[in-house]
Order: sequence, then C-alpha cells, then structure tokens
Amino acid sequence: MLGSLEVRSGGEPVPVSGALQRRVLVMLLLEAGRVVPVSRLVAAGWNEEPPDSAEHQVRKVVAKLRGRIPCGPDVIVTDGPGYRAVVDTGQLDLLRHQHLLGQARAALEAGEPERAAARFREALALWRGPVLSGDGGRVIDAASAALEEQRLTAAEQLYDLCIAAGEAAGITGELRALVEEHPLRETLRSRLMLALYRSGQQAAALEEFARARRHLADELGIDPGVELTELHERILRQDRSLSLPERPRPPSPAPPEPADAPYALPFDVRDFSGRSTELRWICDAAERAMERVPTVLALDGMGGSGKTALAVRAAHQLAERYPDGKLFIDLHGFTPGKTPLSAFDAQGDLLAAAGVPSDEIPTVPAGRAARWQSYIRGRRMLLLLDNAAASEQVRGLIPASSDSLVLITSRPRLTGLDGAEWLSVGALSESDSHQILLSTLGSERVRDEPDAARELLQLCGGLPLAVRIAAARLANRPHWTIRRLVERLRDHNRRLDELTSEGRGVAGALLLSYQSMPDDQRTAFLLLGHHPGRYLDTEEAAALLDTDALTAEGVLEELVDVRLLEAREPGVYALHDLVRSFVQRVAQDERAREVGQAVRRLLDHYVHMAEHAGDTLFPGRRSVGEGAEASGARTEFDHKDQALQWLDQHRDGMLAAVDTAYDEGLLWHAARLPRELGFHSSVRAYDASANEALEKGVSAARQLGDLALTRLNLTNLAMGKWRLGQLGDAIARLEEAVELSRRMADEHSEAACQARLGQAYNSMGELERALELNQEVSRRAKELGLTRLGGSSLSMLSLIQVRLGRFDEAAESAERALAVFDSIQEIQLSVDALSNLSQAMEGLGRLEEALDRADAALERCERISMPSVLPLVLARRADVLTRMGELKEAALTADHALTRAAGRTDDIHRASVHLTAGRVRYAQGELELARAQQLLAHEIACRMELRYDEACALWDLARTAETRGQIELARRHRSAADDLFSSMNVPETAR
Repeated sequence: MLGSLEVRSGGEPVPVSGALQRRVLVMLLLEAGRVVPVSRLVAAGWNEEPPDSAEHQVRKVVAKLRGRIPCGPDVIVTDGPGYRAVVDTGQLDLLRHQHLLGQARAALEAGEPERAAARFREALALWRGPVLSGDGGRVIDAASAALEEQRLTAAEQLYDLCIAAGEAAGITGELRALVEEHPLRETLRSRLMLALYRSGQQAAALEEFARARRHLADELGIDPGVELTELHERILRQDRSLSLPERPRPPSPAPPEPADAPYALPFDVRDFSGRSTELRWICDAAERAMERVPTVLALDGMGGSGKTALAVRAAHQLAERYPDGKLFIDLHGFTPGKTPLSAFDAQGDLLAAAGVPSDEIPTVPAGRAARWQSYIRGRRMLLLLDNAAASEQVRGLIPASSDSLVLITSRPRLTGLDGAEWLSVGALSESDSHQILLSTLGSERVRDEPDAARELLQLCGGLPLAVRIAAARLANRPHWTIRRLVERLRDHNRRLDELTSEGRGVAGALLLSYQSMPDDQRTAFLLLGHHPGRYLDTEEAAALLDTDALTAEGVLEELVDVRLLEAREPGVYALHDLVRSFVQRVAQDERAREVGQAVRRLLDHYVHMAEHAGDTLFPGRRSVGEGAEASGARTEFDHKDQALQWLDQHRDGMLAAVDTAYDEGLLWHAARLPRELGFHSSVRAYDASANEALEKGVSAARQLGDLALTRLNLTNLAMGKWRLGQLGDAIARLEEAVELSRRMADEHSEAACQARLGQAYNSMGELERALELNQEVSRRAKELGLTRLGGSSLSMLSLIQVRLGRFDEAAESAERALAVFDSIQEIQLSVDALSNLSQAMEGLGRLEEALDRADAALERCERISMPSVLPLVLARRADVLTRMGELKEAALTADHALTRAAGRTDDIHRASVHLTAGRVRYAQGELELARAQQLLAHEIACRMELRYDEACALWDLARTAETRGQIELARRHRSAADDLFSSMNVPETAR
C-alpha cells in the first residue's frame, strides 16, 4: 500500500476495483490491528458530503472485500463499532516499513551505525510512493502526508549516517533526486550540500545553496533559514569542522607471533567482490562457537564459483580470534595432474607448516594422527582445508578437542562429514561481477561500453573464475574493446577456449568434476546437458534418460551433490550455461547416437504435454493428427489453471526446443511445437519470440510437405503478427492459409482462416468486408457444428456492429457469443465478448449494465492473467466510467491501463488505450494532457494502418482543439475524421 494498492495471494494479484473498495481497505490497513469506526470509513470514502446510504455502502464494500480477499473474514473482522484489519508484519509493507524503522532507531541508540543504516535502507526500499498514489481523498491523503514526513526523516537519518561513515560521494545522486522531489525542504538540501562538499565538490555545494535561495524566493518569497545559511558560510570559508573527522590511525603491527603460532594463509584477493551474505554467515557461525568443541564450516559449489577466495577472505577477517595459528592446505581434490592428498599426507604437511621438525613427525598413520591431535589439542587455531574431494580426506584433520575453526571447501557436499555446517556458493550477482570488471579494467573502459560489459557478464554467467579470466584477458589486451571479446564468446563452440588463461580455465575445472564421476553418472550428465533450456524438471529429465520421474529425480540430486546442477525449487533444476557448453563439447566425441535419441524423446515429451495443455486450456479446438508418444510418467491436467501453469513454466524450454529441432533436422517436432507456443502467446503476449518459432514451424512443415501443419502455423503466425500490429504481413499469411485450406478441401480450416481475416480487416477499418466475412463464417460454423468458431465469429461480429453503430444487433451477437463460450468453459474468448457487450450497452445508453460487463471482463482477464488484453479491458472500463461522470476512478483505471501497456510498444491495442486516456483527460479539463494522448494514439494508428482508430484520434483531436479555441485546426481534424468515418460507413451516432 506504500504507493499504488496491490493485493496478492500466492504471488497472484487479487483485484480490488472501485475507489470506495480501495479507500475502505487502505483505511483499515493504515490502522492495522486497531478498530476503525464505520463513521471514519465513511469520512475516508467520500471527499464531499457522504450520501445518506454511506454507512450501508461501507458495510456492503466490507462484505465484498471479505469475499474477494482469500481468508477475508479472518483478515477483516467486525469489532464493536467498526472493523479491524488483522495482518502481520510479513503481510503488509507499511508494517514492515515501520518495523524496520524501529529496528534502525534501536540500533542507533545501541551505538551500531552500520546496522542502523542497513535497516533504514531496507525500510526506504519498500516505499513506492504516496498511499493510493496520492488519490486517496482528504482523510487518507492526510495520513499519507504523515507517512511521507516519516519517510523523509528516516532518509535524512540514513544520509547523516552515510556522510559520517565517509560515503558522501556514493549518496549524492540519491540525495539530489530526493531534493528535486522536495525542493523546499531545507534539511534535505543541507545534507546534499554537506555530501557534495565532503566528496570534493565545493562549487556544486555552493550552487545548491543558490538554487535553494532562488526556489524559496520564487515559491514563498523568503530567504533560506539560519541552518542552511550558516552551512553555506562554513563551506565558503572551508571550515575544518565540516571535513570528515580523521579516523584513528591503525595500531602499529603487533610483534611477530612466536614460532609456535604459525601463519600460513594465502594472500587475500585484492579485487574480491560481493559475497557479503556468505561472509556474514561464516562470521556469525564462528561467533556461535562452543567451548572445547571445534567449529566446522564447509563451503560447496561448482568449480570456479570462488569458494577458495571466499574462504580466504573470511579467514583473514577472523584471523585475530585465533591467536595460536592459522594453517592452510590444498587437498588437491580437483587439481589437474595431482592426486588428492590422503589424510596421512595432509597431517604431515600441516605439522610441517606448524613448525614441527620432520624428525618429530611419525611415519606411520596411527602415530601421525595422534601427533597431529596432540599438537592442536588445547590450541585456538584456524584451519583452512581447501579443495577436498571426500569426507575421508578431512575427517582426520578436524581437532578432537579444541576451540579451533575449521573452514572446508569442496565441490561436492561431503555428506559423510558429521557435525559440519554447510553453505552452497552459487553464482555472483551481476553487480558483484561488474565490480570485478571495474577493479580490473578501470571505470572509464567499462563506462565506455556499458552494453557490451553487461553482455560479457551474462556470458560468464556469474561464475567468478570466468569473470576474472575474461577481465584479465581484456586487461592484457588494452587494444581490444569489450565488444570484441563478447563477439568471440558468443560462439558457443569457442566460449570455453576463450575462458582459459595460463592453463587455468572453466573447461579444465569442469573436466575434473566430470572425470571423477562413475560411468553411469557421466552418461546421465551428458544426456541431461542436452536439455535446450536453462531449467529442467524431473519429467523432462525422465524423457532424456528414458526412465521414470522418480528415478530421474535421484539422478538429478546426485548431480546437485557434485555441484554440476543447481536445485532451484522442488522438482526444478538449473544447468549453468558454461556447464552446458562443456557437456556439448564432451558429447561431440562420446555417445552421439545416444544423445540424439535422448533429444528426440525430450521433443516427443514437449509435443505431447504442450498439446495436452493446449487442449485443456482451449476446449473445442481442432486436433491436428497423431500426437507424440509420451516418455515416462504421464501428467494429466485437472483444470485450466494447471495447464496454463505448465505452459508458463516450460515456455523458454519449448522455444529453445524448436530451435534445436529445426537445427537438427527433426522437422516433425519443429512443425508441431510452434502451434502450442502460438496459442500460449495469445494469452501471455510474448509474440515476438513465439513468432520466430512459428516462422521455423512454417518452414519445417513446408519441407515435410504437410499442408495442414503449414496452414496451421501460418494462421498462428498471422495472429501473432496481428497482435503486434503488423497487419499487412498478417493478411498475406492468412490469405495463403485460406488458399491452402481450399486446396485441401478443408471447410473447417477455411472458415477459421476467414474469421481471422475478418478480424484483420476490422483492424484495418475495412468494416463492411469484415462484416461480410464474419457473417459468412458464423453461418458456416453453424452448418459444420463448429461451436468454438461460431462463438468467436459472433464476438467479432458484435465489435464490427458496434463500430457501425448497430448497437442492438451488437448486443445480441455478443450475448450469443458469451453463451457459447460459457457452455464450453472458454474464458479467454469470453473476455472479448464481454468487452464488446459492454461497448454495445454503452452505445444503447445502458451505462450501469455496460460497467457490469466491463467489470466481469476484467475479473476473467485477471483470473487467467492475460497481459495482452488487460490494458484494453481496463480502457473499456475507464470509458464507461467517463461516460458516467466518475472521473477520478476513470483516471485511475486509465492510468493502470497505460502502465500495463507501457512495456508493449508494438501492441495493437495501444492506440485504443491512449484514446481512452485522452478521453478521460479531456473530461477532466486537462486539455494539454488529452492532446498528448490523442497524438500518441494517432501516431500508432497511422503506423499500424488502424484506420478506425486513426479516425477516432482525429475526431478527439478536433474536439480538443475546438475547446482550446483553435477553430481552424479543429476544422481540419474533423474533416479528415469525417472522410475516414464515411469511407468505413460509420454513422455520426457511433463516432
């Protein structure tokens, strides 16, 4: 609620529509845990004089909220004269925000500035803007203003801490942005001036004072206050008290430890970056150490993940706690050309490093083990046991009785090591990888090629070894651009060679892990490595391995244990891109035939599951011939949500699978799979990538000589292009699909293609042609018994009839379409039918019914999450609200529509959304904003050849120009609109 109101359950949005519902819910949440009287909810709900029925309406709204919010009666409880919201800190961002601020201030009082700064940052990060985006009405806006003051006070405390800690340069950008938001707040401006001064920017600090003086004079007619003026004068005379206090000099180095306190840690990496969470985990675990019991901490992760660097950094940070010595040993578990050290050899090396004379080190295992334990007993030491391969290597090195800390690094998790606490070391974040690049190459070189640097880090996949080698290669070749190395790394076959330097490289690190596995595990690893996507689940693994899901899960977990796979969530695993490159290199020489069969099984699995999911999600759609044979256990979809979830989870894998199938010449799979991606894209709106797959599907089907599959992929490709506003391409493909249907004498397919042609012609403004096509399709669908097609043709017919001003006919067509869709449980297409019915009702002047239909469309759209259609449905609702005079709610809804449409610059619905936003702004009297939206709509409509939308934009521009007194401009716009509307036979009553 800190910003726009968002209610989520299990990650899915819960719609809360209507200004009154939002205000009542927000008022309850503002007072979470306290009783809010109904009278106060009434005051929050209405800005002006509330109606006589206000209390009754509030109670109705509470009942609706309880029905809409999961476990609603437990969240909103009746208590005495009002209601009380029962939520905890983890459920509400406001409570979390306030809890963190409390922790921050407690840390300040306790003299812990670093902890206080961290909590202030966490609290401020939750802030997304004023409550209800500043449109909550008088009561809520007052509470929001108090929260804003609380936020600014917290920000000032945070910046005070940062400045005191010597971090002034790092916060000037944040401070400047906040000052721009609140230019009259002198306390903020003073922090910015001090931060600039302490970061060596005296002139900029003085300029800030000049800006503040100008702004205060212009806005309020006053001069800056005493505090700001005094700071300005102190900066002018470079007052020494403004400088950062000198930090106390570090104490002189302690005298060398006596000979019996060895120090054998490797050097700490200068440009070590990130891993703050992991370092904190190690330090916290060391802090919890029990007396007389060794603390054993173990880090596991794939080769090159930076385990050793992390352990060495931690060891140096903790070194002072262990006065009796610090020892390091490389156990060579995965060192090229070396045999892993036995516990016997390791004990000898450690004793030698501790300064024990060689003639005192026993030569028999039992004696040496006893000597090692005798040496370390009673001492407080730090042991770093690096690169272990097995539990046996390290078990005999752990002190039996000691206050020592043992840090172990290993690739596999050593499950046979009792009493150890484990931490898996994964990939570095992009920001931490970026820091390594900056440290090695310098900020100027990275700043000159920001996009190339970002892609370089993506190709390295957050693997520290890969990032360091890439950075070192560039550092040693100053004449190379970052882009040049990126282009070399893009070649999948060369990538591992490029990430090798002085005998050290990613391929070598992975080869040792691979060679250490038994044969059956190697085979499984090779097959699983040919999964085309980033993530794989147990069923996909079962298909690749030709086994059942349970057995496949066991194999996957074994590979997780040796850190060649990463467990993401139950049943889902990730394969690092560089590991995939390694697998495919190894597989070039090993088991090529077996790999090919595995890939085919996986593609069969995808086709079978995707077609089954599509049939569940789109009931009544036509079958396309023999399906794929399913490998392993069969998953059934009990309902549409489950089918849609499967398609969501496997979309990226299927997109990659189409590329694999096409490149490997598996044309049947390359032709079948894109169909499902096209259907899924109609719900989830990822048309650009789905269209690439469909282009390959068309090519594969043509190579197979399969006219039916060619026609099907052409149709889906055409609709993908239609959704992106590429109407010419869409019509060309649909006309080819119609011709193929006639060649096959397939009346069903011909009718389906003609329906889509009618849809495209409607978008182009050829309304009469679109009307004739859809009337013909409706008739043929009835004759052929094609229920779903009949419904979709009626729905499209209703939209065309609305545009032609035939509102009674449009309402009848839409209601018939809705009845068809409800009978076959088709939700996606019913959203369009409800929207069209809403337009018809609006045209008939039945505004309450129009709003009900728009709300029903919105509820269904949100239920199955249709991002491609949601902006249009929201715009429909905003249009009705505008006609009803509910301008504030209309504006909120229109803004929501614009926000949802913002990420899709080539969406065919964007022109309509901007038209709606323009109409709302016009009704509010904000003519300049209205004109900006209308011009955007006109530009999109012209670019996409949306003649009807173009005419509407010109019509609205004429109205806006006329209101602004620009009579000649209004006349030109209206004349152009009239010409377009007349050419489409749109009557004046429908304009």
